[in-house]
Amino acid sequence: MSWYSSMVEDKRSGPFEKEHSDEELLEFVANEEVVTTKEVADQFDYHIQTARRRLKALEQERRLNQKDVGKRFVWWISQ
Repeated sequence: MSWYSSMVEDKRSGPFEKEHSDEELLEFVANEEVVTTKEVADQFDYHIQTARRRLKALEQERRLNQKDVGKRFVWWISQ
């Protein structure tokens, strides 16, 4: 099995996959009020870097707020 085919067959999302809509991610954050990147990764079965990229993109669109708390980022819905 090649490196590429193992990535494609992996059930967890890779860097370019978008299995869940932005609205689904935002709904999860809204329901939880404040989430960590790991909580989002676990909820949507994303690799931690994929979750971080998705959340960071939403922050850049001003749809989420983010704060570095120790070794973790927390995210919440922009008011």
